Amino acid sequence: MWRSGGVKLDPVAPRAASRLRARLSLAISLAVAFLIVVFLFPLIFELRIDVPSQVQCGSPSSVMFEIADQNLAPLTNVEYTCEISTMITASGPPVSAPPVLSRGRYPRIASRQGVRGQCQAGYLVTAPVRTVEYRLTVTYRASPWPQLRTRIARISAQINGKGEVTGWKVR
Repeated sequence: MWRSGGVKLDPVAPRAASRLRARLSLAISLAVAFLIVVFLFPLIFELRIDVPSQVQCGSPSSVMFEIADQNLAPLTNVEYTCEISTMITASGPPVSAPPVLSRGRYPRIASRQGVRGQCQAGYLVTAPVRTVEYRLTVTYRASPWPQLRTRIARISAQINGKGEVTGWKVR
């Protein structure tokens, strides 16, 4: 039999090219995952506002809440304002005093963490109530996006038959 004088193929070359392709594919996948986490997650996962759903001896004059960052990046320049939007006593017309503004500021909320705040009325309500609602406005920046975002939540009281606050809910 005769031998051809052709080029002999090196069996190591295809394996090296295959390894290079696998590493490049892994690097591209990691870069895409990083971009999704950094740029897309802040658009999808907004901040969350939690209130106690059940309270003992709840007061319509005050409500505690928590602002939680659900994202993997921190929130910065977080400020909130809280005011009474509706307060109606069980025996009569709405409370006519002007809404009192509560304010708070947090320079930074770490990822997957929360901070507490409080909405308070400027007066103590001891009479039974029919309706109580606070308006909470939170402004913040979600990394890496530079624009200021706003979230408005209405916190309304759950009231029993006696006119007492038994819990709160966010709408």
